[in-house]
Amino acid sequence: MAQLNLIKTGSLHLHNHKMLKFEGDINKVESLLQGQVTSDITELANKNAQLSCILDHKGFIQADFILLRSNDVIYVVIENSLEVNFRNQLKEFIKFYKVEINSCDLSVMGIISATNDDSYQNYIFYKNKQYKLSLRLDGSREIMSDKKLTELDWKIANKALLNFLFSIEDINKYRPNEINYDKSRVSFTKGCYRGQEIVARVHHLGVNRREFVTVIAPIDKKIDTKLKIHGEILELSNVKIFNTHFKRDDIENKSISKSLKLIRFQDPS
Repeated sequence: MAQLNLIKTGSLHLHNHKMLKFEGDINKVESLLQGQVTSDITELANKNAQLSCILDHKGFIQADFILLRSNDVIYVVIENSLEVNFRNQLKEFIKFYKVEINSCDLSVMGIISATNDDSYQNYIFYKNKQYKLSLRLDGSREIMSDKKLTELDWKIANKALLNFLFSIEDINKYRPNEINYDKSRVSFTKGCYRGQEIVARVHHLGVNRREFVTVIAPIDKKIDTKLKIHGEILELSNVKIFNTHFKRDDIENKSISKSLKLIRFQDPS
C-alpha cells in the first residue's frame, strides 16, 4: 500500500500537546465523561488509551483528544489550542460531579510502531493491520527509541492512517462521520451524550456518497480547485499529502486521476 512508504517507526515528544488530569472520585469522573464524550469510558482499562471527542447539541465537533487511564486516574492528551474550548465544554457540568481538571507537568511522547511489534503495548490509541500509534505517560524526557521522529513524521503517519489531526480552526466545521471519527471515536452502543441523536441518525439512516480519503500527489501536480482540502497539505521531497472527499462512485469506477494515490480507511479488525 502507498502508506507503507510514508510511515516511519520511532518516537518523539509532542510539544504541541499537553496532558490534563481529572481529579476526583473515579466513579464520578467516569460518570461525567460518559455523559459528555463520544467514546465509551467503560471500555477504557488501566494502561489503555482511547480516541474521543466532544460535540455540541448539533453534532459538530468541539474538541478532539486522547483519554488515558493509569492507576484508576483518567488523563487527557489534547492539542494546545483546543484546551480552552475543552475546558469550556465541561465547565458547567464538572461542578455537579465535584471533579476538577488540572494541568500535569508530564512530557507527552508519541510512538509509532509496527502492529506486530510487542516491545511497547501500553496506551495504544490507534491501530490497523500494519501500524499502531501509542503514547508514553511516565514523564521521562528521554526518547525511548533510537529512531527519533520529527513532527512532520508524526503528521504524515496520522494522515496515512486516516487519523485526522483536529485543530482550533476545525471547531464547528465537522460532524464525526465527515472525517471518519465515527469509525474511531464514537460508540453507538453507549448512552446519551451531547449530539448523540444526530450522530446516530446520520449513522443509521444517512446515505454518505462521499468518502474521506488521504491523497498522495506528485509535488508538482496542481490541486483541483473543486476539491475541499481538510487540514494541512504536507510536503515531502517528491509528494504532497492531504485529506479530501471523493465521490464513492468515482473511486469505485476508477475515474480519479491516475497520478493520485488514495489511502482509504482500513477496518482495524
